[in-house]
Amino acid sequence: MKEVKAIVLCNNPIAIPGIKEFLFYGKLAAICIPRRNKEMQHILEHLLTDTGVPLLLLNKKDYVTQLTDAIHQYQPNAGLIMTFPYILPDAIINMPEKGFINFHYGLLPSCRGPQPILWHMLKNDTEAGITLHKVDEGIDTGAIIIQEKIPIEQADTYGTLQTKLAYLAAKQAEALLKILLYGTIIPSQPQDESMAAYYKMPEAKDLTINWKKMSAEEIVRLCNACNPWNKGAGTSINNWVIGVTSAEDNGEYLPLDEKSGGTIIACSKEEGLVIKTADNRRLIITIVYINEGFFTGWQLLNFGIKEGMILGE
Repeated sequence: MKEVKAIVLCNNPIAIPGIKEFLFYGKLAAICIPRRNKEMQHILEHLLTDTGVPLLLLNKKDYVTQLTDAIHQYQPNAGLIMTFPYILPDAIINMPEKGFINFHYGLLPSCRGPQPILWHMLKNDTEAGITLHKVDEGIDTGAIIIQEKIPIEQADTYGTLQTKLAYLAAKQAEALLKILLYGTIIPSQPQDESMAAYYKMPEAKDLTINWKKMSAEEIVRLCNACNPWNKGAGTSINNWVIGVTSAEDNGEYLPLDEKSGGTIIACSKEEGLVIKTADNRRLIITIVYINEGFFTGWQLLNFGIKEGMILGE
């Protein structure tokens, strides 16, 4: 059995379940986060109380020097990346004996990039998952060590899928720890570049409802993908921006007429906020976000929204 001491680089609470696995077995040398991330600093300071594991706060302008010094000081033989915003130069990647391993909260090689959970949902994928891969000079291009898939359920939001993947990552962290403890070589498989696709950070258009083209099912999926990320799918009415956080498609079709997609069919406490979709379905907007806060859809009555108005115009 080999000794394992890992240095973890992270930037998001999704990493916490995986970190706990290494922490439970006493296999953490140090944890590094960007100094600007006060949320993670608070969470990790509490988690690491009385463990002796140092929490290192990195600055964007000199993180390379800080990481180099940390690796020299704490002597980890493995590096783990669990969401981290800064690119590692080759010199750092190769410093630990077993290199760096990235926890990618999506499926590779088909969903590379910084927001795989969101893009799995925006692309209407039926599956998401966790991919552990070796870090090389590319972005999410290294050889795959472990990959496990889970279905994306119809009711999944960004938040619920993120939680599922966080705990799936904990399971994979335990498996990785066994590989590091008992293996002299980390088994891996090169990625199939013919299946590769990279997705950059989404733009506003990617998160905006197109009432003239999108079906009720597509709108619900977009709203779920943006909940709580972005506080909802974007739309507007009379130049007033609204985030649609939750919507329901009950499968009911409306009578055929000349009303366009996005038309408000009803807005009352009894019926809710009902919108006609491009596929002539009856979509109920249940929760919205505006600058004043979160409201049920029909409460937009108090802000002047009424039947016959058209969203997206």
